[in-house]
Order: sequence, then structure tokens, then C-alpha cells
Amino acid sequence: MITLSTILRRALFVIGVFSLVGTAGAQGATLADGLTRAVLRVDEARIHTMLAPDVGALDDILASDCIYVHSNGRTQTKAQLLDDLRTGAFKYTKIRYTSQPLVRLYGSATAIITGTTQIEVQSGKTEPVKLTLLVTAVYVAQGGRWQLASYQSVRAAE
Repeated sequence: MITLSTILRRALFVIGVFSLVGTAGAQGATLADGLTRAVLRVDEARIHTMLAPDVGALDDILASDCIYVHSNGRTQTKAQLLDDLRTGAFKYTKIRYTSQPLVRLYGSATAIITGTTQIEVQSGKTEPVKLTLLVTAVYVAQGGRWQLASYQSVRAAE
């Protein structure tokens, strides 16, 4: 039986290969357009894996040295974030961009996504907390795929 984790891993590999090779051509898209679409697809997969949560697939999306800074200032390594999702220390029930995020490319191996998200997160047995956040996500192309190297969020001004 093929699991969601297996499907996401395969999809991320294909996306990574195409993003490094370039997707320009068939429909007149530029290399930058292809890279931007590839990074956004990986970011969308990250959101889905965090909501599931699918720790196995998320493990593939996060770079080995990923640093994840929450809106409350809590900083986690990749291992700490995965462990909290695995154990249910917190659970995301909603993560969505309020509008199309901005992607800025630096060469063909670094991309920074900025945007505003609305999230709902539950810690332990408490009720979900609803937040509007300004986010910055740094993706790097390595090992044949795009991976999240750094993430930081802050609460949006009211």
C-alpha cells in the first residue's frame, strides 16, 4: 500500500529534479517562473504535511540544519519540531496564506517566501488559538530537491 508519505516523497523528488534542471520551454516559461512554481509546490507540501501531520514527509522537506522560529519566539531545530508534531505537543488545524505569497529567487538554489498566513494551532488539550502571522521561509536547493532551511513568523499588527 502506498502511503501519503511515500507519494509526497516521490513528488518532492520529481519537483526537485525539475527545479534544478529548469522547467523553461514548453509554454515559454522562464527558468525563474519554473523555479518559483517548484518552490511554491514544496511550500504547499510543507503545509499539508504539518496539518496531517506526516512527520516522515516533513522530514524530507526540512533541511538537516533547519531552524524553525515560532511567532512566540520559540526556536526549534528540525528534530525538535518533528518530535513535537509526532507526539502531539502541538497540532496545526489550519495554515493558509491570506494571499499569494511573494517568492524572491537568489540564483537557482535559494528562494525566500514571504507572506501573511492565518493559522490555528492547538497545544495539548487546549482550544485552538487563531493567529494571523507574517512569515518568512528560506528554501535551498540541495540533494536534488528544495528544502526549508529557515522559517520565522511574527504576529501581524492589528
